[in-house]
Amino acid sequence: MSLWQWFQSGGFVMYPLMGFSLLAWGVVFEKLWSFRKVKAELPLFQAKALECFVRHETQRLTALCQSMPRLPTSRLLRVALERLESKDVKLRGKWMAAVDRERREVAVDVRSGLWILGTIASASPFVGLFGTVVGILKAFQEMAAAGKGGFATVASGISESLVATAAGIVVAVIASIAYNTFLTYSSRLLLQVRTLSEELLENLGDS
Repeated sequence: MSLWQWFQSGGFVMYPLMGFSLLAWGVVFEKLWSFRKVKAELPLFQAKALECFVRHETQRLTALCQSMPRLPTSRLLRVALERLESKDVKLRGKWMAAVDRERREVAVDVRSGLWILGTIASASPFVGLFGTVVGILKAFQEMAAAGKGGFATVASGISESLVATAAGIVVAVIASIAYNTFLTYSSRLLLQVRTLSEELLENLGDS
């Protein structure tokens, strides 16, 4: 039996499960790429920013933040610089509050897309279970139409239900593993971002 024949044998629920699978893998590859990029850029930005503080090059520091607008530490430092350079005294006095708000937004962005993996991990088994119910109903309908029992009569419906169940479990397991892996990594990344940003903000407060 070819892969396509196996797919078709699972019934119509295989199509939403295939959609769930493609969506999950899309999120996985997007998070792998974004996390890898952030991991590579964080130490580079940190070194350049600290060099700017040592040399008291505020304009170069601002340009550095603008060159990496999506990097978490860059976003936090840029907000602080914008507030401290403001002509409004009230805005300058509340620059730490602005940084805290931006830090919360950074946390949301870092974990963006994880809810999709969590939803797929929770929903896929139920979709597969629905396929199981449909397959069993089909088996009983075939038995009623044939007017007799036996494995040969119900084999098609039972096969459909088992394939749907297996597919739902596989999709759910992959999404669940990816969700927990990225959730753990994002927590570690946010802790690293907080440590690095506090080091930069301390230098900013002393300058």
